[in-house]
Amino acid sequence: MTQIKFDFGHPSADGIADLAGETVHVVPTSRFNSGKRIVVRDSFEVRLDEHGTATVTVPPTDNTFAYEVTVGESPDAWRFVRCVQVPNSSAPVAFADLTDVDSSTLAPALNNGAALTYLLASSLQEAQSMSAANPGQMVFYPEGKAKTVASQILEDLTGARAVVEAQSAVAAQAANAAQAATAQVTAVADSITESKTVVEAHANDALTAIDEAVKSVQDKASDVSGEDRTDTMPTDSTDSASSQEA
Repeated sequence: MTQIKFDFGHPSADGIADLAGETVHVVPTSRFNSGKRIVVRDSFEVRLDEHGTATVTVPPTDNTFAYEVTVGESPDAWRFVRCVQVPNSSAPVAFADLTDVDSSTLAPALNNGAALTYLLASSLQEAQSMSAANPGQMVFYPEGKAKTVASQILEDLTGARAVVEAQSAVAAQAANAAQAATAQVTAVADSITESKTVVEAHANDALTAIDEAVKSVQDKASDVSGEDRTDTMPTDSTDSASSQEA
């Protein structure tokens, strides 16, 4: 159940006075279901107190019915009728905040029953100014100008899209170039590493050959020195003694 709070006033010499003692008539637009209970289309009334207020409790509406609320008894005076939706709310809801709907279709009446008004402008710029100055009204300007503006907007969007696509292509080329450069640098580094390995291998081979050559020369020098010492030394002690005697 939802509580609806009514609050009405009327103009007076002192401003707005309480609308005391008037009758509020409430009736659903059709029968509806409340759980397993069928509620027939019947009405009830509530009278405003001395402050122009009253509170009623009703089942919330759905997409099958709404409430038709009539305020005032005399059809010749200010009496008015609203067809409203009632939300399912645990807190009281002000009658002024309820959404107006069409009594036949139950579709929301977006203008809340007010007459539709609009303004005419001669250009888009004037329409923008008038719309800013009158936020509650519709503003129209000539169809031809609208088509021109729409065409310009479409052209601008197409141009912007072309710019974005071009920038995307440039970015893709830059990414590909960077990737290729990276691969080239990697290849050069690998080549340098391979060349260094070959040079080191050749250097090791050269050092080994040099060591072998030096050792060979040293061995030959040792052999020659040994032969020279053998040739100069006496071969027999008797020969030496005979030589002294002579």
